[in-house]
Amino acid sequence: MGSLSGFILILLGFGFLIFVHELGHFLAAKWANIRADGFAIGMGPCLVSYRKGVGFCFGSADDRVVARWNRRPIEIPDAEREELGLGETEYSLRALPIGGYVRMLGQEDGAPGRLSDDRRSFSQATIGRRAVVILAGITANLLLAMLLFLIAFLAGVRFPSPLIGMVVPDSPAAKAVAVGKDADAGLQPGDRVVGLDGDEVRTFLDLRVGTAMAKPDTPVEIEVERRDAEGVKRLRFVTTPVKDEATGLLSIGVDPARSATITAIPQSADFVRSAIRSLAPDLADAGVGPGSRITAVDGKPIATYAEFERALMAAGGNPVVATFTGLAGPNGTEEATTRELTVRPERIMPVMRDAESASNLPPDVAFFGIAPLARVASVVEESANRDVLRAGDVFLRVGSTVAPRTSELMALFRASPSATLKATVLRDGAETTVELRTDRNGRVGVQLEPALDLAMLARPIEQTEAGATPARELDIVPLGSVLSVDDTPVESLREFCSALQSIASGTAQGESRVLRIGLRDPSPEARPSIVSMTVGASDLEGLRSLGVAPPLPAGIFDPEFTVLSANGNPLTAIAMGFRQTFIMVEQVFLTIDRVTRGSVGVDQLQGPVGILHTGTQVASEGFMFMLFFLAMISVNLAVVNLLPIPIADGGLFVFLMYEKFRGRPPSIAFQNAAALAGIALVAGLFLLTFYNDLARIFG
Repeated sequence: MGSLSGFILILLGFGFLIFVHELGHFLAAKWANIRADGFAIGMGPCLVSYRKGVGFCFGSADDRVVARWNRRPIEIPDAEREELGLGETEYSLRALPIGGYVRMLGQEDGAPGRLSDDRRSFSQATIGRRAVVILAGITANLLLAMLLFLIAFLAGVRFPSPLIGMVVPDSPAAKAVAVGKDADAGLQPGDRVVGLDGDEVRTFLDLRVGTAMAKPDTPVEIEVERRDAEGVKRLRFVTTPVKDEATGLLSIGVDPARSATITAIPQSADFVRSAIRSLAPDLADAGVGPGSRITAVDGKPIATYAEFERALMAAGGNPVVATFTGLAGPNGTEEATTRELTVRPERIMPVMRDAESASNLPPDVAFFGIAPLARVASVVEESANRDVLRAGDVFLRVGSTVAPRTSELMALFRASPSATLKATVLRDGAETTVELRTDRNGRVGVQLEPALDLAMLARPIEQTEAGATPARELDIVPLGSVLSVDDTPVESLREFCSALQSIASGTAQGESRVLRIGLRDPSPEARPSIVSMTVGASDLEGLRSLGVAPPLPAGIFDPEFTVLSANGNPLTAIAMGFRQTFIMVEQVFLTIDRVTRGSVGVDQLQGPVGILHTGTQVASEGFMFMLFFLAMISVNLAVVNLLPIPIADGGLFVFLMYEKFRGRPPSIAFQNAAALAGIALVAGLFLLTFYNDLARIFG
């Protein structure tokens, strides 16, 4: 649950939203002179309650009234109730935090037949007054959302900037078609998205939600600002979002630009430390970790990850001196001092995609088709295999597949959802057999990386869409080892790649090379063999064109942020609050539409548990972002209650309109049947979202 304080804040906030909704009904009932017998937060068994004349008590105060006067308070006429000194309303807190209710005389959602001819009953009030009471809860939630948005925008809310940091190869963003002749095809890192289908984009969240809510198989138009030597120009692109298998939502395949600060989000801390330890152990030893920030490279100030990346590329692969702040001290706390540390760039690894690989799987690191094994970089906190796998485990076999590449390994897992798989891993130099459990989406809950520090080989890539690879000429035995290149010994695939890059650099453009590769089969008695491999000019050129990359990956850095703020102007904040409330109402209806169209799966729906879990994570982003989140949930509560579902406010309003135009309410039999159907629907949705929430949290 992240932090206990965040969970408590969100739980209280969620309860406050329900309280405001029910308070709207309650105050409207008082205004309409309708007797309100109960005001409850939550559903189910009563935990604590209060009624004037009974006082505070555990359980329901009404039970004490029944025990003493043998009648429920709602059955006692007003005059007699006042003589007995009983208050009109029981205020209670219930066990299940999934809603609340105001119990009014002559109106019970689950029992439409319980009418009353008392002048203060709900059924005796005019249709106009009943409509006000029914819609008051929805109105209260919308007004609260506007107020929370107003407060948040007055103070300023931090969001990821709509600046593109990475474009996934072969994604819709990479294939986006330019409108006009001002640009080549494809969005690029550094593009700032300013519009999506005519709507303004102010944050990366706007872009991500906007593409997720797009109509299936329908192109969207994206407007960006791109800076070049001539200045900033606006460009338009058209592309069609596709379903992202990882999220289950439509996406165009872009990630936000990154800042120079390593993320300090508690949920990511273990993964961040493991990634730094694996990729840059010298920086990890120096204290670089969550919260650390790069402020300069070779004395020149930087503010973004892109500037850090450009500085390393400008150094031509040579080490640079980077200035870090916020390093971890001996006791794990951040040091106040600033330190200069040597950063050694990493050569960008070549990647290839097998001709038979699914397009939604990442390409494999491969040197002319020769690929490394897959290793566990870290185990996710919620993984079902947390006690089975360890960081550093190298996959040797999974089921009947020997030496799977990373993409093959992911495909094996995805093809076996909710299953137990037998695997062999290399751990501390020895083979270990384990049993892995996959979740319902075919995931095992680990981060993978190529085992480049080993000389052992995975199954080679022999064929790509471009044709046969050089590795096809080699007699590579999976789990064998590479020993040399042109008689130069190598002890790892990283050294093998460096040797290939040196050979490529020393070969004239347009020429091909025949390389002598030393290999050894995995059997202990096998002798080394020398095999020739012909590498074409285009393959060598591809290797020569590879640059360098930071040893710290972009994914562990915070996004670049933008602040949505009214700059202290209340009128601007009010306008922003109205606009955001309208956008959220629109998005809730869009979500319902997309669920029916199938572009948003029902497994994406969240219930109270999921909202609390997400809210706990949101709380770590700051108080104002939490207010923004609660405003979003308040709008959701309003819209869901507005839907024409029996027992929901919208369904009751439909019945009221029927009564207005037909001169009589629907029959009691019909209302009873509708109430039962509504209860069954709500219960079914609750069970579905409850299952989704637990599956999402616990995998």
